[in-house]
Amino acid sequence: MGGLPEIAAIASLAGAAVGAVGSVAAGQAQADAAAFNAQVAQQQAERERQIAEREAADFRRQQSRVLAASRARRAGSGVTFQGSPLLVDEATAAEIELSAQNILAGGATRASRLEQQAALDRANARSARTGGVLGAGATLLTGVGRTDLSVFGEG
Repeated sequence: MGGLPEIAAIASLAGAAVGAVGSVAAGQAQADAAAFNAQVAQQQAERERQIAEREAADFRRQQSRVLAASRARRAGSGVTFQGSPLLVDEATAAEIELSAQNILAGGATRASRLEQQAALDRANARSARTGGVLGAGATLLTGVGRTDLSVFGEG
């Protein structure tokens, strides 16, 4: 025994095994990359929410100062805070809050898109792992199918 046909068959099977291991490793590498991308997208989503909250708070503060300055000017000119001036202030405050809510909604929309991307990346990670294992199985089966096992005889 130990002739050339047996060595060729062993080499063929070893090649199939190496190919299978490579397929699993490639699938795992793709899965790791997709999982990392999912984590980054999730972190970016949280940052988008935080940025929107900070921008909305800054906007409210800034507009509150503008409103206070307007009230001070009116008070300095003898205008009372009744009737029309009060209604104007209330409408202005409502507009300020609406704009702040729009800032928050924009951040939530951006965060939601990033969370959807993270979910897609996680699904891609699972798919890559599965693909690596299936590819390994296919490589092994193909390698065995192409190998002349009859050289090993019956025994």
